[in-house]
Amino acid sequence: MRIKGTSIASFLSFLEAEYGAFRVKEFVAALDSTLKRRCEGLVLASAFYPVEELESLARLARAHFGADETFFEKSGAHNAVFGLGGVHKALLARPTPLDFLRAAERSWTQFIDEGGVDATVVGDGKVRLRFEGVRGSDVRCARTTGFLRRSLELAGAQALVVRKVSCTERAAPFCEWQIVWDALLSPAPMSQTTTIRRPIAI
Repeated sequence: MRIKGTSIASFLSFLEAEYGAFRVKEFVAALDSTLKRRCEGLVLASAFYPVEELESLARLARAHFGADETFFEKSGAHNAVFGLGGVHKALLARPTPLDFLRAAERSWTQFIDEGGVDATVVGDGKVRLRFEGVRGSDVRCARTTGFLRRSLELAGAQALVVRKVSCTERAAPFCEWQIVWDALLSPAPMSQTTTIRRPIAI
């Protein structure tokens, strides 16, 4: 599986924001030759890269900086700000939680080159989101949780709760999140369609 360069670029941006450019330079200098070249080279937002590079980089960074269990999730939240404030800002053209998910559904292949996501509204301000045909991992699932939480906050979700409830790493058929927000306090969607039937990108 391959991911877009924005995921790697945003992770390096996250490290600099958290630890400063000098400490990140020391970290990169100690990496193996493949990851070192990736970090020191030009990461193109429009290009695809092996997901294993991001996962290895994230695990090594967490160990190097002695970060806690929220490290991957925080990097996912940074990814939301990094991407939605730049190249992917069109996903927030209609800043409501459900409209963000609908806009994102058209963009899966812009981020990942296999699998998809099914998001189904199960009530007012309640969504079941499943990754299908994509293996879960400690890095990417935690980053997804952080990305979803921050993205939906940027889309106006109030009293938001994002909870991972199943994972392929624990023998589940898919990775699933339960997402709940206060439908009365949050912006209403432009459409009342309750089921997102096509894959969405997160």
